Amino acid sequence: MKVFLILGAIAVIFLVLTILKRQPKKGKKYPLGRISQAAVSRNQTRFQATKVVPGNDACLAAQDLQGMLFLKNEGNAPTLPLAECTQVSSCHCKYDHRDDRRSDEDDRRTLSPLRSTLYLNTEADEKRSRKRGRRADER
Repeated sequence: MKVFLILGAIAVIFLVLTILKRQPKKGKKYPLGRISQAAVSRNQTRFQATKVVPGNDACLAAQDLQGMLFLKNEGNAPTLPLAECTQVSSCHCKYDHRDDRRSDEDDRRTLSPLRSTLYLNTEADEKRSRKRGRRADER
């Protein structure tokens, strides 16, 4: 009988400890088991980019690269001064680091204004839910 009481007490203590371990501590935003901070920061740096900003009286090589974005994780951004630079001693080109190379304006997941207008103006009768065949008797 005493053995069952001791085993029951151990089981209760084990359950209490596992429940307390799963609850987040004060100051923690998320409970254990969520995405780690390293995974979040790794996802945020996936689209960081760099571009070359030509300085005053920049060479043609720097002007050709103006507006081009280079992904940070690919490591293909040219070193400054550029290899083709004709003004190495007086080069004033610099890098412009971007957090995310994607812009909100190029989000193709949302409906365009024209498409949403066309969708709203269609009547329910015009929607064709039944597929029609190619033969005359299937139409």
